[in-house]
Amino acid sequence: MWQLKKISTNEALNEPQRLPENWGPIFGMNGIKDRLGDLSWLGEAYADQGWFEAGEETPGALTVEEANTTIEQILKNTAWTVAVDDTTITRGQRADWITFRQAIRDIPLQAGFPVSITWPAEPQ
Repeated sequence: MWQLKKISTNEALNEPQRLPENWGPIFGMNGIKDRLGDLSWLGEAYADQGWFEAGEETPGALTVEEANTTIEQILKNTAWTVAVDDTTITRGQRADWITFRQAIRDIPLQAGFPVSITWPAEPQ
């Protein structure tokens, strides 16, 4: 059984069902099942959709708890970068780290959270 889902949110778009046996010939290709997890190749209207075996989570998707744990860990590991008495980095570097840490805190506000997360790059 397969289910069409919105990739960014893992939202089911239909009830689980069997895939037609003739999908390969309909699309004129072999191995069609290998390409069902992301239908963006069908056009913009399908860019955020994919077929997944019923009960299968979107690959790489995190739960809210996992995402929040990762966020907390990143903030904990980078707390030294904003310590007032730390003289190992410049003011400019500290400003970059403050911006980075705010972007980390804002991750839960992203449209696809927690399934689709754009993680900011750490400052150099």
